[in-house]
Amino acid sequence: MAGVAAAAVVTAALAACTNIDAADQQVIDRLSKLDVMRVPPGATELSWTSSKGGGDSVIRNAPSVTLVYATTQTPPEVGTDVHARFDSTWHFKDNAAVILGGWRASGSPGPDPAADPGTVADVVARRVISTDRAQAVSQSVVTVSVSATRPG
Repeated sequence: MAGVAAAAVVTAALAACTNIDAADQQVIDRLSKLDVMRVPPGATELSWTSSKGGGDSVIRNAPSVTLVYATTQTPPEVGTDVHARFDSTWHFKDNAAVILGGWRASGSPGPDPAADPGTVADVVARRVISTDRAQAVSQSVVTVSVSATRPG
């Protein structure tokens, strides 16, 4: 009897993990389609990654998607461009906590900031350094990270 009960617990745990993975993948799929996750014209994608949040139905970690691209724009120009492209659909606020010469903003989708309370984005632009795989004409490397809490 104890073996049957233990097997049932293991089976239920595995089913819960599968459901969590599927829910995380749905969030990742949604985040991947957001307008902020598109490489702007003239920029070059350097990497794209995603991470399942995991956890369980009580403690849920946020799945995330990260895009890194190089651009010929300077970090302040990236900031101007991000605001020009997304101010009507995102509430980005500039953030002073960034390396010297860089630009950073964090925000959530809008126009109603409470419409999607579990989704947040962080955009960081920094100067190109010698170890970046960016083209010689690139002036900035931009990292866009978006995450969202998985529904229960």
